[in-house]
Amino acid sequence: MSIDVTREGGVATVTINRPERKNAVTMAMRQAFQSVFQDLQDDDEVRAIILTGAGGDFAAGADVGEMGTGGVRGNMVKSRTLHRMVRSVAHTNKPVIAAVEGVCIGVAFALALSCDFIVCAENARFQFAFRHIGLAMDGAAGWLLERHVGVMRAKEIAYSGRFVSGEEAARLGFALESVAPGSALARANELAASLATAPTLALSQIKRQFDSAPSQSLDEALEFEAAVQALMTWTEDFAEGTRAFKEKRKPAYRGA
Repeated sequence: MSIDVTREGGVATVTINRPERKNAVTMAMRQAFQSVFQDLQDDDEVRAIILTGAGGDFAAGADVGEMGTGGVRGNMVKSRTLHRMVRSVAHTNKPVIAAVEGVCIGVAFALALSCDFIVCAENARFQFAFRHIGLAMDGAAGWLLERHVGVMRAKEIAYSGRFVSGEEAARLGFALESVAPGSALARANELAASLATAPTLALSQIKRQFDSAPSQSLDEALEFEAAVQALMTWTEDFAEGTRAFKEKRKPAYRGA
């Protein structure tokens, strides 16, 4: 199905594996994404996730060969399937890190932005190429990019259809950091390994707080916070964290 999954030490790595087409995403792959991320969501042994691409590229966006076929109904089905793919990544309650080498174009760029973090090679190439084929954006591309760089810069990137290097991505703030070519996955693994030893339930609720914040007033955010904090005080990880603090040792979180 061209979506591979490996698990090691609490970290799952999801690899878009279609290098002969620069990992261009087909309809079948969109559907596979949904089941893969649902499985990882439900797997308590998985505490952090890496999303990457095989063969030196993240992904060249949607498969152009499947575009514009199937009539209005067919294209609506494709859009809904694409939306479910993006939601499956964005709504995962575990930390997700995109490790980006090579090209990251169109909906693949949106997928990377839907992760919690992007770690990219300095020479990675991000692009919203929609204008070059006469399309508006999809995959919530504009919404996702604007959250990181502001509306004016997001418009410039989308309107121009230009490439943004990994170095510029880190400078603009939509990538956490840029690293030497060939080392994005290794750096993502370091970050994921650290997150996999964190209090998993607490991170999931912190993620909910960030995701909810744009639509909340200050009072609504405080009310949500009160409910979440009350819940967290009943977790095993909270008990372990407070014990470790008193005993002046490193906590051993179980994600429970």
